[in-house]
Amino acid sequence: MTLKVTKLALASRLIVLTVQLLANWMVPDHKPDVFRMPRGNGDGWSNASATPAFPWLDKFIEHCLGGLRHWDGEYFLHIANNLYSYENTLAFYPLYPVLVRHVAQACLHLGVPLSQESLTLLIAVILNLWLFCESANLLYQLTQKIFGDANKSWYAALIYCFNPATIFFSATYSEPLFAYASFYLMLECVRSRSGKGFRLPRLGLALTACLLCRSNGLLTLGFPIYFFARHLILSLGSSHYWQVIRMTLTVVLALAILHTYYFYIYRLYCLPSVTVEHPQHILDYARERNYLTSGQGSAGSPWCAYTLPFPYTYVQSHYWDVGFLRYYQWKQLPNFLLALPMLIFMHWHCFHYLRDIVARILPKLNPNTYRDFIKDHLTLPFVLHAIFLTVICTLYIHIQVSTRILASATPIFYWFAADHMPKTLAQLSMRSKAGALLIWCMGYGLIGTVLFSNNYPWT
Repeated sequence: MTLKVTKLALASRLIVLTVQLLANWMVPDHKPDVFRMPRGNGDGWSNASATPAFPWLDKFIEHCLGGLRHWDGEYFLHIANNLYSYENTLAFYPLYPVLVRHVAQACLHLGVPLSQESLTLLIAVILNLWLFCESANLLYQLTQKIFGDANKSWYAALIYCFNPATIFFSATYSEPLFAYASFYLMLECVRSRSGKGFRLPRLGLALTACLLCRSNGLLTLGFPIYFFARHLILSLGSSHYWQVIRMTLTVVLALAILHTYYFYIYRLYCLPSVTVEHPQHILDYARERNYLTSGQGSAGSPWCAYTLPFPYTYVQSHYWDVGFLRYYQWKQLPNFLLALPMLIFMHWHCFHYLRDIVARILPKLNPNTYRDFIKDHLTLPFVLHAIFLTVICTLYIHIQVSTRILASATPIFYWFAADHMPKTLAQLSMRSKAGALLIWCMGYGLIGTVLFSNNYPWT
């Protein structure tokens, strides 16, 4: 089945890449007044980046993949090329762009005849292609591990491959990496119920990847904590002293690595003794856009004086006006309509899941049956995680990004969607719930790819 899922994932990516190529060629690009990565003349990692051996290769890559670099993709590519030179880039966590940067540096040192900027774009797209295929397989394995239903697992992978935010899983965004790390962490947590225990090194690496990839990765901490507590409850009577110590150290180490990144950013923007020499094109663009560059001390960064000097909340509020109900304005009505299908789907299904538990199970719960409840309801932490994410998306963030956040952060959307699918695709009716679901996914996928690749706003 792994090969079948991989072929499905590859086919879906080829379709997306082909549509964006055709759309980018046929439709003129929109030119909104948003951030674009400033491009220099040879101020990169090596002299080779200034004078590529085959300039036509750079043009070919830009022509084929240029539609995948828009919007937040520009920030990720900027970090990959220039690190955190502007304060507004601190809204984007480091794992994905730093991976792209190091792989591209290795390729340049090996003599790949491309400019630095073309190479980072190519590596970013290839990396996401591989991560998407891997994450599709992990979703299949996770679904099979929990439900033991090959049909449901296949449909979950199918809907993932053609999800309504599919363009963001091919563009230079961190969605594929976050989905991969999240599904891997969840699978490692669920694996513990088979009696083999927790593979803490793998669990720790997956948790660290989640924390360093996206801000909402912090919520994934709940999975190792919940499943470890579940393990302790279901194995009462055994000694767990060393297991508790090892799990605690695993979680603390992951958080320590995250705070190492925070300290790096604090040092870069808040310590007056730290100076940074920026290339001229970086400084010119900063003056043009009135951006704060790193290495200037804490004068322009109020968050440096916070008791806990974490920049993320400040940057989101200052540069994007993100906050509780701030997006609830009449002019944002089109964006609310874009996010409405995903939010209604998630709220409705999560509500019915919890209502069923409250109505049928909680009245029967007592000290003698609570362990059976914990053992049988393996999906409960996944639903609670999805509910929390959905509420945050509804109330706090730019509402239109809800679709891609929920599509990359939780398997719950795919599990609920798979429940509506028939036993075989031959039985599928376009007038059924399954038909409406597929029309939504395919429609959003197609329209979103065309719009995004031409720099029009999308989810």
